[in-house]
Amino acid sequence: MKSINYPEKTINKLESSIISSRNNEKLKYLRKLRTKSFRDSENLFYTEGTKLFSEALQSNLVFRQIFLTNEWYASQNDDTKDSIAFLTTIGVSVFMVDTEIFNSISTLHQSEGIICIIRKIEFKQTDYTSYIFLDDVQDPYNVGTIIRTADAAGIDCVITSMKTADIYNEKVLRGSMGSVFHIPVHQVASLPEYALTLKKSNVKIIGTSLNGESLWQRQPINKPFGIVMGNESQGMTLEMAELCDILLKIPILGSAESLNVSTAAGIIMYDILRDNYLTE
Repeated sequence: MKSINYPEKTINKLESSIISSRNNEKLKYLRKLRTKSFRDSENLFYTEGTKLFSEALQSNLVFRQIFLTNEWYASQNDDTKDSIAFLTTIGVSVFMVDTEIFNSISTLHQSEGIICIIRKIEFKQTDYTSYIFLDDVQDPYNVGTIIRTADAAGIDCVITSMKTADIYNEKVLRGSMGSVFHIPVHQVASLPEYALTLKKSNVKIIGTSLNGESLWQRQPINKPFGIVMGNESQGMTLEMAELCDILLKIPILGSAESLNVSTAAGIIMYDILRDNYLTE
């Protein structure tokens, strides 16, 4: 961002907006955003940390409020300070929070000093050539890691069931390292119905099963396709399993009974995408 050259004006504004009470109404509102129902009703979520602030800024997300400590602000470079200054000019409320109070609202073991309230992302639904279906994947870190891997692997879209961890859960956001802001993620009322619609449009549905074909022996799989990753303990639901055109399994050579779902997702994504990139 081009330098705006008014940091002193911003500092003065922040100093006049210091929050020094844990019972501050704005902090109470922020705490409510930890629950999915409140996030849904307000169409907002919050992020914590410098990395997610930077990713949200670069993704042109709509900021509503920013809470930061003087220590965090003082440690930032001029570009970041100019970004904060710019946000204040377009109506974003920025509040300086006493460090001890900030630590009381932080969910991190060691708070970085910045929390942002942001409007939820609205990705348009359209036709894609590669999907990941999260079929009741409930651990937030698994969901975040799968989204991050899908983003890195060039997957077009992630579709989640209603029982899959909310993508605006703070642990999902941290696990995704900002990839939630880059790749379209849609939560649908019925994952099987959504998958069936795609299947009718010639999207191959690929699941994982101990009775599936080994990744080392499978036939080539070309786009369009959708990979189903099931619940950590139960695997795919029966409805999704019955829709699968292909069932795959990852060879287990050691004594471990299975792989973590996010690890398995990464292996399968890259293995299938290799077919497509080798033929392009």
